[in-house]
Amino acid sequence: MKKWIIIIAVVLVALIIIGVLYDAGYLNFKWSTLSMIFAALAGPYMYIKNKLFNTNNVDTIDDMIRKAQDGLKVDADHRAEYDETIAQKETQITRLKHNTTEFDRQIQELQVKADNTKKEVKEMNSDEMAAAFEQLYGNERDE
Repeated sequence: MKKWIIIIAVVLVALIIIGVLYDAGYLNFKWSTLSMIFAALAGPYMYIKNKLFNTNNVDTIDDMIRKAQDGLKVDADHRAEYDETIAQKETQITRLKHNTTEFDRQIQELQVKADNTKKEVKEMNSDEMAAAFEQLYGNERDE
């Protein structure tokens, strides 16, 4: 009889140890069969723990609901802030795209002017080039 009491005590201690380790998260295996075995062995411990140390009273549940509602409000506030920031960034991106388009247009105009100037210079004779040079830089002989 004493032998059976020791075996039962050892099994109960093993179940309690497995239950405590499973509850703490140390026994969380990837292999599902092994996890099911340990969960089944930890089941009696969890049942006894929940019956003896039940903390699911009305005040605790109300606190949990209030915290969840507060969390939802905070999330909504963060979402509003991020939406506003995103809208500002999109406006800035649109403005920068417009500026880029305007700069591209100006660059094209300057390239056309440069091409036209090169053509005009090629078509000038030496007297016309001298007159244009004097017009741009002045006449050093007269000064």
